[in-house]
Amino acid sequence: MGTVIFDFDSTLVPCESLEVVLARAPGASAQDLERGAEITRLGMEGAISFHDSLTQRLEIARPARRDLIAVGEELAGGMTDGAPEVVAWLHDEGHDVWIVSGGFQEVLLPVAAALGIPAARVQGVRALWTGEGAFDGLDDDDAFAHSKVEGVRKLAPTWPHPSIGVGDGATDRALCDTGLVDAFIAYTEHVRRSFVAESGDIVEVGSMGALRDELQARLDSTTADVQSTCEEEKLR
Repeated sequence: MGTVIFDFDSTLVPCESLEVVLARAPGASAQDLERGAEITRLGMEGAISFHDSLTQRLEIARPARRDLIAVGEELAGGMTDGAPEVVAWLHDEGHDVWIVSGGFQEVLLPVAAALGIPAARVQGVRALWTGEGAFDGLDDDDAFAHSKVEGVRKLAPTWPHPSIGVGDGATDRALCDTGLVDAFIAYTEHVRRSFVAESGDIVEVGSMGALRDELQARLDSTTADVQSTCEEEKLR
């Protein structure tokens, strides 16, 4: 039995969820949307920190809690083609499946429920809300509001091996580079980031069917074989 850790945005779903929230923000202009997309790109490619990227986008959107829940419910009906089948297969094979994301917990949970992933295996950013459900900032004590690596540090020791991260961003790759997962697969169906294009050592897949094949090969390998993937990547 192993563990597969999925990113959310542009992996399990075909979009960046916070950009969807921003597009629906009252008074958001076309310039705001362009700025939000550019901030997302810079953060996902590692040009600015995740915390800075998230903070800057929230300054634009300032979402209400109900807006996040609504986006999550919508995305639960519009996941990446083949994602439910891959997750069901992993569960049938006895592997643990997690969602670990820089997105908001309120967006992730409806999708996780549709995939049969327990809420205890869903980790995203937990915002602070007023009694009326208005956005009231980020919790400084929430490690996921600072970086995915910091958020995962306490989780990784509990994961059965081999542990394999799947995602589209530099923050996902960082889990491998820091040794928090045994291997990393770049998911490039929706977007191919510059860190993938500039690196020859990353395995990338462009569909859920191809991902299943890659996961099957790696999960059938010994833990030592899979661990060597990240060790080799860190040496390059």
